[in-house]
Order: sequence, then C-alpha cells, then structure tokens
Amino acid sequence: MTVVGKCPPSVDELEAAAERGFDAVELHLTTEDLNEFEETVSVCRDAPVDIASAHTPHVGLESAAYIQRTNDLCHRLDATLVVHSSKIPVSNIGSVIAAVDFTVPHGFENSTGHSVHFLETVLLDRNRPLVLDTAHLYMAEPDYLSALRGLLDEYADRIPVIHCCDGTKYEDGLAFGTGTMRMERVISIIDDFYDGIVVLEVMPDEQVHGLEMYREVIREQ
Repeated sequence: MTVVGKCPPSVDELEAAAERGFDAVELHLTTEDLNEFEETVSVCRDAPVDIASAHTPHVGLESAAYIQRTNDLCHRLDATLVVHSSKIPVSNIGSVIAAVDFTVPHGFENSTGHSVHFLETVLLDRNRPLVLDTAHLYMAEPDYLSALRGLLDEYADRIPVIHCCDGTKYEDGLAFGTGTMRMERVISIIDDFYDGIVVLEVMPDEQVHGLEMYREVIREQ
C-alpha cells in the first residue's frame, strides 16, 4: 500500500507536499493545468515527490478532451488516471470509454449514493476499474465497513486507487477524526486487503494528521 497526499501541480504545492512527509501525490487538476500541458509536465517531473495518480478536472462528457489530456499527462508521468464522476454519471461510463483512448492504468470514481450492487453491475462485474471513495461508500451503505471489506476482498485487483477521508452521511472530504466514520477501522481494513494507491483526500493542511493516523494504525496491526 502506498499512502499519498493530494495537491495541485504547482511548484509550491508539490514542495509543500514533500515537506508534509509524502513521497508521492495525486494531482488535483484544473482545465488550465491541462491547457498548459507541457509546463505541467515539466513542473511535475522536477518535483520532489512522485506523481502516483492524477484526477481529471470536474468536466462533463462534452469536455472529454480534458479526460484524454489527463490520460496523456499520466502517460508522460507514469501515473494512474482517476476519472471523476460528478458530472459524468458512472452509469454513462460507456460513453467515456468510447470517447477516450485510455493508455494508462485508470479507474472510475464512485459518487455519493452508489451502492455495492450498483458498482458491481456497472463497473466491476464488467471488468471496468473502480476508484473507490470510502466516504462516498459510507453515504451509500448502512454497513459500510462490511461493504468496504467485501469490495476489497473480491475486487482489489480492479481498484487501482482508493480515496480516503472522513465524512458524515451528508458530507465528505472531512479531516480524519472530524466526521462520523470509524477511520481506524477503515484504515485497518484497507491495510488488510489492499496493496495499491491510497490518497488522503483532505485539505493539504489536514493531510499530516491523516498520514500520522495511517502510520499509527498500521504499526498496531
């Protein structure tokens, strides 16, 4: 398991991620970053952290060219592509697959409310990879810990990236320990069943605490 931070692809932000103790990050991209494609590649290659994954901008299918550019950026940086799903429903993922030439490891993120049954039917049982957001799963499944364990036990090889943060039943993206999720159990399950990329998807100044909690739970396993 590789635990990484998350930040935009700027010199200052990438340096700050290294100072927070991360060896690698997931990029939080905007369309402007991809419009300045070569500059973004250069900044990332010169950064003191590796690029583990890159998250597409929040765009709809009409802007699929930006998903393609994110794929191409991942190709240049040897990173995994995360396809954001808030403006492109996972149920319409076939249209994305038809519009984008995927050449790198990638996955489609679950949105809030997506049940395990839905994710199996639309993605996993069709050999389409899933980026698993644990807080979104919490919003969808009453027994979210069993749901998380079951997904990782059966489909870990189809989940290239996990997004991890705290949350409530109506809010995600919270700092570890500030929501209503049992974060120590979440971390423990991930450590037991998963060996891929885990992104601490909280604000940059909250990522150090998340990393410390991960390390503490894993030490106690």
